[in-house]
Formats: sequence, structure tokens, C-alpha cells
Amino acid sequence: MKIEMAHVERIRWLLHVEGKSQRQVAKALGISRKTVAKYAQLTKVPRYQRQKPAQPVVLTPEFQAEIERRLAENEILPRKQRWTGRTIYEDLVALGYQGSEPTVRRYIAKIRKLKRVQPAFIPLAHDPGESIEVDWGEAVVVLDGAEVTVQILCVRLRWSGMPVVIAYPTQRQEAMFDGLRRALERLSGVPRRMTLDNLKQAVKRILEGRNREEQDAFLSFRTHYLIDSNFCNPASGNEKGSVENLVGLAQRYIVGPHREARTWDELNAILWQRCLEYARRIPQGSTQSILERWEEEKKYLRPLPARPFDCCKVALVSSNKVSCVTFETCRYSVPVQYANRPLQVRAYWDRIDIYAGQEKIASHLRCYERNREILDLDHYLELLHVKPGALEQAKPYRMAQLPPVYHQFRAEMQAQGRSDREFIEILMLHRAYSVSEVSTALELALAQRTACYTAVKQLLAVQPDLGAEASTSTAGELAGIRVQQPSLAEYNRLLKGGVVH
Repeated sequence: MKIEMAHVERIRWLLHVEGKSQRQVAKALGISRKTVAKYAQLTKVPRYQRQKPAQPVVLTPEFQAEIERRLAENEILPRKQRWTGRTIYEDLVALGYQGSEPTVRRYIAKIRKLKRVQPAFIPLAHDPGESIEVDWGEAVVVLDGAEVTVQILCVRLRWSGMPVVIAYPTQRQEAMFDGLRRALERLSGVPRRMTLDNLKQAVKRILEGRNREEQDAFLSFRTHYLIDSNFCNPASGNEKGSVENLVGLAQRYIVGPHREARTWDELNAILWQRCLEYARRIPQGSTQSILERWEEEKKYLRPLPARPFDCCKVALVSSNKVSCVTFETCRYSVPVQYANRPLQVRAYWDRIDIYAGQEKIASHLRCYERNREILDLDHYLELLHVKPGALEQAKPYRMAQLPPVYHQFRAEMQAQGRSDREFIEILMLHRAYSVSEVSTALELALAQRTACYTAVKQLLAVQPDLGAEASTSTAGELAGIRVQQPSLAEYNRLLKGGVVH
């Protein structure tokens, strides 16, 4: 019977310290007297001893040598024609091997583990203001009530360890530039160098050694901020281990589980506060917090340029006959007077701006879905005013999602025999008034049974506090005012040439 060492100690304690008999010890511990007698005279720690003779070794040194020879051949064989565990086993069987395939596989794994070289690293020291490290990661958040996967740009000052984490819907170049710009602004300066992976947003081609052919836009960004680049070797994340750790920290702590926000700006404001909270910690081996070291490092950072970098992707496009330009499979509308013309798109991470020369003619929220149409009703109103019969089937009108009062007002106008051209003129009022202001005017006009453009225009021209119906208290005050009637005698004096003072 095999028992634990604690039981051995208890047996010997009861026998030699408390002076109990072997019978009493056996009864107290619920074991046999033979077991008590076995451990009573123990002089060394009991160890396992094989009771049956070991089975003969099947994988003899001769077979081991055959395995090692085939593994050595793998170094020079084509990758898809190398020896595998299965083919080695089948070859050994042909040579007389009688063991199992798992035995062969275990020996192969043992040999590969012994030959695997474990890398060694050198501890590094960095100067204040010397460099930042940059990397991307992913996290799941609840944005405006929907669970979405966001891309998080992680930036860390190497000397102080001050982190910056910014969330985006994409890892595109314009998002990376915007994140780097925000990070430098939050860190209050520009270091001498940035260390990052060979991202396609920055690197066009990997050359020999550490030489890289960089993207023109990335060179433009670096030139603007006068910051050097240092690219890691491929598959060498250890060369920027600080920010690699930050990615995991951002997922677990800075973003954390069930992070909720209504907008991207609100989400990034929360992430920055979490970075500041984390920076109050004192890292291992330091006597200062990350915030305190950051305050010292700010003195060594170069000042930010006078104006920020324009973080956009520029593309030359042409509008089609339905006044749309295509960018990354999505179609964005422009005013009808710019149909069938060459234009320029400036794509930011959150919006699309469209220019004709130096004039911005349209701006849309950026869509990351494929083959979508983003149409602004205002861009088509002049053409609809000329062709009012197309309003009902006009796609921009159907996509506009106007408040219900607009459709009620249009129905009332049609009931009064008014044309859609007049309703389109009401839609043009959005260029001077907000949707809520026009909606209020439409509701008042419906209440007054004056469903026409003139009435809506007059109601909007009135001050907001006078546009609503007068309250009972105001009506009472007006009723108490008395206006003195003019004297007709004064007019008679004027006719006689007199002077009235």
C-alpha cells in the first residue's frame, strides 16, 4: 500500500513520541498493522520502486540513429518533400521496427526540442525623448449600442513608458496618421525617432538589412514632424517589446471588457483617461510613477509644428451623370452643377471631403461598407426644382429620412392643389435653418391651416420665442396696456402753419 509522506510522519509520531502500540496506531489511522510495521523502522524517505521488470526498449539506438539521419536530411530537402513523423515510422517498420508510431513521434519531438535554439536578449537603456514605439491591436467595444470590433493604435514613449491608446474603425493609412498626430499632441512633443513594424501604411518595399522603401505619404508625415523611422526586422516583435506589451495591456485594462460609448470621440476620451490612470503606477525597478517620468521627458521632446498634418488620403476622381463620385466602391453625391467633372477626394478616417479646385463642395461621413450610396438631398434640389415630377421616385429624397411632419405638410399642400416645386423650395430652407427649426415652422403652419412656402418662410423669419403661440400670461399683460388716442386738434394746428411741440 502506497501512502503519503504526511501519513508516514503521523505513524512515526504516534509510535515514537506518543508511545502508542502498532495496533492502536493502525486502528486510529484506519490502516493495516503490516503497513504500520513497515514504516515504524523507516530510516530514509520512501521512494517508488518498480515491482515488475521494465519492458525491453523497442526504439533501439540503431532505430534512433535512423530517425536522426532522416531529420538531418530535412535541412536540405524541399519543404513539401521532407520526412514527417508518419513517413519515418513507416520506413522504420520496413527496417524491422515493432514499436508504435507515438513512440517514434515522441522521440522526434525530443530531438527537435534539443536542437531548438532559445534566443537570448540584451537589456537596453533609452534616453529621454529618444523614441516612441507604435503598434496596432484589436478590441471589442459597445459603440452606440452595437458591439463592434475596433482597431486600437498603441503608442508608448520608450523612456518614461507613457502610453497613448486611440480607437479607430480601420487600420488604413489615414487612420494611422491621425492616431500618430493625436498621440504626439497628447504627449506634448515630438521624439527623435519612432519604432514600428513593416506596416504597408508606411513601407512600400523591404530592402536589404534595415533599409526600407517608404510610402510617399508616410515620408510626408515624417517630414512634417521631423521624426526619424526605425523599422523592426520581420517577425521580430521583441525589438519593440514595450508597445507589444501595451497592446495586451490596452485590451485587458485600458479598453477592458464591456467598454461602452456613444461616439468615437467619447470612446477615445475614455481611453485617454484610462491611460492617465494607469500612468499613476510606479513601474518595477523605478522610484517614480510613469506620470512623473513623463513630466521629465517632456523637456527633451521637440515642440509640435505650428499646424497639424492633414491626415487624409487624396484621390483624383470624376463625377458621373447622377452627380456621384466613387471612392473605395462607395458612391458619394456632389451638387448637380458639378456632375461630369474631374474632382478631388480627401478621405479622412471619419469623413469624405470633395473639392473642385480649392473649393470644398461636399462632405460626407465615411462609409466602410462596400457598394453603398451616400446621397445628400440638398445636392439635387436645384435639379428637382426644374423637374418636380421626379420628387416621388428620387432616391435622395427617399433616403433623406425626413421627419413625418414633412410628409404630412406635402400631403396637405397636394390637397390644396399646390405643386411639389413649392415643397422643394421649403426643402431649400435647410440651407439657412436647421431641420428642427423648419419642422417647428411646418407644425405651426399646419396648425394654422396655411400649408404654403410663404407661411413657412414668415414663421421662420420670426424670432423663436415669438414663433410659438402666446401664453395666457403674455396675453393678459398685453390686455392691460392702454394706448392714448391722438388729439385731432393738433392736426388742425399743423394745417394752419403752427408748430407743435
